[in-house]
Amino acid sequence: MNGKKLTRSRTDKFLGGVCGGLANYLGMDSGIVRLITVLVAVFTQVGWMAYLVAWALLPAEGGGPTGFEEAKTMFTSNSGNSGNPNNMSGGEDLR
Repeated sequence: MNGKKLTRSRTDKFLGGVCGGLANYLGMDSGIVRLITVLVAVFTQVGWMAYLVAWALLPAEGGGPTGFEEAKTMFTSNSGNSGNPNNMSGGEDLR
């Protein structure tokens, strides 16, 4: 199309950067893309699913991770509690 890659925006984002990235790719104002996305989501029930799929599959601009990779890292990061839910990170017992 115009030599640009479709990515999620790191700077023009409200939730996940999908609308900002799509607006940048299409050369449109991100507010218009967000408005269209909300209208499609409300009236067709497809917009929110398309947004989630785009968030999960599109990499962040600058070669960053996809949304799925970010979520996977967030939920599988080792916080040092060795899998014991009773082991508080600061060693404090709040009982």
